[in-house]
Amino acid sequence: MSWVSLILYMRPPNTSLFVRNIADEPEDLRREFGRYGPIVDVYIPLDFYTRQPRGFAYIQYPFPMSSLCSLLF
Repeated sequence: MSWVSLILYMRPPNTSLFVRNIADEPEDLRREFGRYGPIVDVYIPLDFYTRQPRGFAYIQYPFPMSSLCSLLF
């Protein structure tokens, strides 16, 4: 396998962060995790039937280093 084919099959660096046991407000998450860098999106999945938050969220940063820094501090 050549290095060209390896580059084609490499995944992009992960820029999202999985957070458990959260409050219902995305603004709270933006404020807390925004200290580590700019935030692209905060996604809080809802239960299909009750339409209530499921208790976890995904926070997406534009750069991989931002999500890594928020994990370390």
